[in-house]
Amino acid sequence: MSLHWYRKTSPAACAAGAAIRVLLKGIEPDEALQQTLYNGRHTDNPEDITFDELNTLKETTQAHLEQIRKSAGAVPATGGR
Repeated sequence: MSLHWYRKTSPAACAAGAAIRVLLKGIEPDEALQQTLYNGRHTDNPEDITFDELNTLKETTQAHLEQIRKSAGAVPATGGR
């Protein structure tokens, strides 16, 4: 049986949720991804995830983390009048 996502946006939401877990709980991305997959909000059969799908989620999670860390260090632009 193949992995069944609840919505088209579920993989992206899963990766974003894992990134937030990494930042807030201080856990490793792999553990955060497993917790997010198995919470039941994105898929009903996380045990059926393929190696390729898991790698894609890991890459997306890393991209989210890099973007968050990059934007956290950015200085906001000053608004002129």
